[in-house]
Amino acid sequence: MKIHPFTIGDFAVNNYLVHAEDSQQAVLIDAGYDPEPILRKIEDLQVELRYLINTHGHGDHIAGNRKIIENTGAQLLIHEKDVPYLTDSHLNLSAYVGIQLNSPPADRLLREGDIIELGSLELKVLHTPGHTPGHISLVSDSCAFVGDVIFQGSIGRTDFPGSSSRDLINSIRTKIYKLPDNTLLYPGHGPQTRVADEKASNPFVSG
Repeated sequence: MKIHPFTIGDFAVNNYLVHAEDSQQAVLIDAGYDPEPILRKIEDLQVELRYLINTHGHGDHIAGNRKIIENTGAQLLIHEKDVPYLTDSHLNLSAYVGIQLNSPPADRLLREGDIIELGSLELKVLHTPGHTPGHISLVSDSCAFVGDVIFQGSIGRTDFPGSSSRDLINSIRTKIYKLPDNTLLYPGHGPQTRVADEKASNPFVSG
């Protein structure tokens, strides 16, 4: 598996362009406010972007949806519970920075246990609510793309509309911490980390 990371926009959102070694079809996980570097990379690699997957519906993760879709024809995937975030500027928080952000509609709605396949690449959907009701994480063989559920030494915020601190901690304990200890975590902000490291030292999650 090839992973091409991008840190995009004022909120330093991590976006990940991913494809299998044996495939020229790719998936993009989240799309920040200025996706031009991603589009250039897609062109340089000469890959076909099949899917754009939003880990959740906050503006810093969906702001590039329209531009990516218009330039690549990718299908948009998001969890069914975060669909309202695509078009509601208060839910996706864009109203608070003076923007009325409106994403194109989803082509496919995701649920727990769904599998996204591209060549030999498989991404399994884990429903990891808390930061938003429909937040998802995407798990492959030895890594997981965890959006804003957990960061290196920190966790996602739960003071937004639709957030739940109880759900977030439960998602971490019952989903993220159940992955193998050596699983590499690719978060929506900040550096990579590992399940074992967070279990050992993350101060926001005990037990």
